[in-house]
Amino acid sequence: MRFYLYFLTQTILDIKPMIRTKHSIFNYLTIADADKLWGLYVTGSGVADIPPHYPYPPTRHPEGYMFDWKHGRILSEFQILYITRGNGIFESKSCGKQIIRAGHILLLFPDIWHRYMPDKKTGWREHWISFNGSQPEQFIEQEILKPEKAVIEIGMNEEIVRLYQQINEWIESGKIGYKEMISALTYQLIAQIMVIEKSKKFTGKEIEATIHKAKVVMADRIDSKINFEALAVELGVGYSRFRRMFRRYTGLAPAQYFLQLRLNKAKALLISTSLSVKEISVITGFDSQFYFSKFFKKRMGMSPVQLREYSRGNGRNSLLVS
Repeated sequence: MRFYLYFLTQTILDIKPMIRTKHSIFNYLTIADADKLWGLYVTGSGVADIPPHYPYPPTRHPEGYMFDWKHGRILSEFQILYITRGNGIFESKSCGKQIIRAGHILLLFPDIWHRYMPDKKTGWREHWISFNGSQPEQFIEQEILKPEKAVIEIGMNEEIVRLYQQINEWIESGKIGYKEMISALTYQLIAQIMVIEKSKKFTGKEIEATIHKAKVVMADRIDSKINFEALAVELGVGYSRFRRMFRRYTGLAPAQYFLQLRLNKAKALLISTSLSVKEISVITGFDSQFYFSKFFKKRMGMSPVQLREYSRGNGRNSLLVS
């Protein structure tokens, strides 16, 4: 198998080595101080298709990523691997040795020894992303991510694969703001995994269908106000039970979830469209542009205008000065 190494350069501080094989992609990013402002910054991503009886890990990785089964490895960052084909084995200091199958997520943590490899008879396909920052550290403190629960079974999930693909596509596009976009997509990836894990206890139960209907209603009425007691009646469930189960399912009360839905929609519109802040505040159902901007800055740490400028590479200097 032949390897091709490309170097795509935007600035001296932003070099993206991209290694491609016939079925694999390995993207590695050089990080500048400005990239760390979002609290989570991506250092690499890719997909590795390992055939049966093929050496593992593949060669040509940067120093600090390579390892062998005998010695294992300790990283200085986080990684999330999603196995979508084949079987293997994983072992870490925090959770011991576990058999890995297609549909398993592997969580790797900084400063924790680990090792893993595919079964020689089956090989495997792994989607991976590496990242770091103050926010992932808080995820550990808040027990959102747990080193002792480094293996999570989510099954074969199209949405998770799509997020990995989007991250790789953004990196390889080199578009202005791609680092902000892949940070946001990584937050979404973590959230999606946690939601799948939490939802296991609801699968097959009537309340699961009720919560899904509620989420669809919220998405459909994002530009309107919602009376959640009336929504519970509409869904045929008592409000107290609906609120309690919705919070267990999503981690947020219905009203908080709805606000977060609006905020996510606003962020996407600010980054991907030229709509004015006023127009976006109307589309996302806020009473006024003033309230929208105040709420947005409180939740995001920057105003809607600052986020738009930053995502397009125009606001980095002003943010660093402030």
